[in-house]
Amino acid sequence: MAKIVRKDKLLAGYNGNLESVIVHNKNGEKVATSNGVFVVLEGLIEGEREVRKAVLASEADIAEDVLLIHNPEVMYDERLYKLEDFVIEKGKVARAYRLFDGDIITLTTDLFADKVDVGDVLTVKEDGLLGKPADATGAKVLFEVIEDCGNELHHETKAFAVQVKRN
Repeated sequence: MAKIVRKDKLLAGYNGNLESVIVHNKNGEKVATSNGVFVVLEGLIEGEREVRKAVLASEADIAEDVLLIHNPEVMYDERLYKLEDFVIEKGKVARAYRLFDGDIITLTTDLFADKVDVGDVLTVKEDGLLGKPADATGAKVLFEVIEDCGNELHHETKAFAVQVKRN
């Protein structure tokens, strides 16, 4: 699938409020991932001064501060040149963006756990994806779908713009 992200308006991108992380699953294993997933932070990686452990967020993490994973899409294998080919390799350091009220990002539909429509309110779901919550009570970060962008990011996959609403 495509898994393409556009950072439309991110405060963290301008004031440098980023974290260097290595992404893990809930079992604590390092995993390869893509841009556009959401994580929660744990402590520093052993032996590192600045790199933190990030775990793919799930619905159990809605009361936590979630961060957006997004690395520059640089691919050294010349056979892989499309955005949908980009992968953050297992064990590689990634950028995690802190989210602020009013931030806007556009995500292709494969980064949503559920089918979404304009006006839906979302939280993190399994594997760092966004989806409709069973209960958003106590959610620290909510996302509102503000625009159906059609196929503007990828000719085969629809995308939706979401705006961050912090509680």
